[in-house]
Amino acid sequence: MTIVLYIYFCIFVLAIFKKRRNPFYIFTTVIIIILAALTSSVFALLLSIILVIVTLFHPFFLDLFVKIYGIHDIADRVFYARTNDGWNIALHYHKAVHPKEDHAPVIVVHGIATNKFVVDLDKHHSLPYYLKLQGYDVYSVSLRGCGRSYHESPSRYEDFSFDDIVKYDVPAIIEKVKSLSHSPKVNWVGHSMGAIIMYAYMGVSSKEEKESIASFVSLGGPGTLNHLGHTLISLLSRFPNARKMLDLKFGAAIITPMAGEIYTPIDEVLYNPEVTGKATIKKIMKNAVENISAGLTDQFMHWIEQKKMTSMDSRFDYMELQKEISVPVLFIAGKNDGLATPESLKFVYQNCSSKIKEFLVISKANGYTGDYGHACLVMGEKASEDVFPIVEKFIYNHGTRKKKSIFKRFKDRVFNWKESA
Repeated sequence: MTIVLYIYFCIFVLAIFKKRRNPFYIFTTVIIIILAALTSSVFALLLSIILVIVTLFHPFFLDLFVKIYGIHDIADRVFYARTNDGWNIALHYHKAVHPKEDHAPVIVVHGIATNKFVVDLDKHHSLPYYLKLQGYDVYSVSLRGCGRSYHESPSRYEDFSFDDIVKYDVPAIIEKVKSLSHSPKVNWVGHSMGAIIMYAYMGVSSKEEKESIASFVSLGGPGTLNHLGHTLISLLSRFPNARKMLDLKFGAAIITPMAGEIYTPIDEVLYNPEVTGKATIKKIMKNAVENISAGLTDQFMHWIEQKKMTSMDSRFDYMELQKEISVPVLFIAGKNDGLATPESLKFVYQNCSSKIKEFLVISKANGYTGDYGHACLVMGEKASEDVFPIVEKFIYNHGTRKKKSIFKRFKDRVFNWKESA
């Protein structure tokens, strides 16, 4: 545990250094890292030497890491959805191969502290690319403050909260995709917070807005955060100034070569190394990690502390509003998921009012190749065999542009029954 805390302490120190680059802070940063290492262990001292070198020559090393671990966008092109509060949300478009004309386009959304690359990394680790090959038009999203999304005023970065994403990003994304695809409906696949924002949107939106969602898939989207109250993540709630200064993106880039090499309790919450390989973790650290806005961080920490998921103005109780979810919905949990436990997904599964709803856990006991962790659901080495086909089948059955006729629904059920027999 000492080593773990030391590593994350060093990331914090590096973040402070990044904001104050002058000779004095270079010197103090080096001294702090070495002193911390000497009070920890020999192994930590070796790590500190590496971090000191990277700190002193970070421009060179970051360029080197880009060459080694950098990736290119496999999407066909990028569109932007403009929100009512001035953000331009990047929609990375994957054009369908042999399109299924009857089916609505699919929107795939990442979780907190990441961008679109966590769900759309490369051809092997990409749900959007997989769905593209199955005949769906897919839009892989980077929410506000992430990836290629931008605002006219850079100062707005620290202003937004979870409520803003629900109020502005979600409707803008849906309307832009509907306009681009000439489809009255869309399918929404959300990983982690990408699913939570849809829970909230379904709770606060009108009947007409709900009807725009043909089907919804939640990949590790917890319906409650009460289980996080005693984890290491909850420690951030006690240090408000520290969490605002922490530069996750810079810290993740700096430790990229070490990512996946040392499996810590923090990592255990995020993924299972038996399911997701070291090379994939390194790519994610370099390309997919983003900073979290102060408002979003504060709201999540408030939820963990108060054991409630409410809007900033206390107008909406998002957990209570889960009852308003009425579209066909599939909940997929990872057995080893420490952030979105199977129980936290079962909570919203039982809470929602959908007539068509399914719940499953990806585990060895259920016939899959491993016990999936949180990030494994979208970037596991066998996710394209274990998870992606399940998502595609659900969208195929329920994600049409228009409501299926009784005859069509009967035909699909017979076909699916024969296929599974």
